[in-house]
Amino acid sequence: MLVRPYQASRLAATASGRAHLADNQEVMVKSLLGLLLASACFQAQPTNLSPCDKAVRFTAAWFADPEVDNAKSAAELTKIGAGAGRSGTQLGHVVVETKLAVMPQTSCQGVVVRLDYIKPVLRVASEIPPGSCAYAHVMRHEQTHVRIHRDIARQFRELDYPWASGASSAGILVYAKQELDRLMQAQVLFDNPEEYASNFSACGGEIERLVKPAASTKSGRTPG
Repeated sequence: MLVRPYQASRLAATASGRAHLADNQEVMVKSLLGLLLASACFQAQPTNLSPCDKAVRFTAAWFADPEVDNAKSAAELTKIGAGAGRSGTQLGHVVVETKLAVMPQTSCQGVVVRLDYIKPVLRVASEIPPGSCAYAHVMRHEQTHVRIHRDIARQFRELDYPWASGASSAGILVYAKQELDRLMQAQVLFDNPEEYASNFSACGGEIERLVKPAASTKSGRTPG
């Protein structure tokens, strides 16, 4: 959840579940590792297997319930967000390491593209006391990002590789990465101005009162 000035005089709050934006380099490194492992496996795949019904199949692991971490302050969460190119005081976020790998199918001649989620964590700033209205409000928003991740995984499983023949492992991986980036835009769309504005009236201004000290400590001034 980001808190930042909105339309000059309003305090806006939203969540950020855009782990793929923060971890783009890491995803690419992990994807390359998956590609290298897959290439080694291709060399050992038996040649007497019949072709698969789908030469390229997509699958995704279940996005597990994230670990909840209340230990980091808003300033610490904001620093993490700044490293991902985001601005504003951050009250919560969902972070996860993603891994893409291209591997041979074992029962037929073809490949499977697998999306894995590793160690998802949902963080809420330590200034927000558990059990408070503000805590429940932030948690609801972050849990929506978790649900969006799960829907992205479902859509990833339904992908169809558009080229019937001549598919290289590198080309398949590039396609999978592009499609995952496209699907992840749902996280960005959820963080919209209407979502920001909904936080002003939440909890009788409790969120704003909690945010102002954190914002003042970080920037020397209070937003809004």
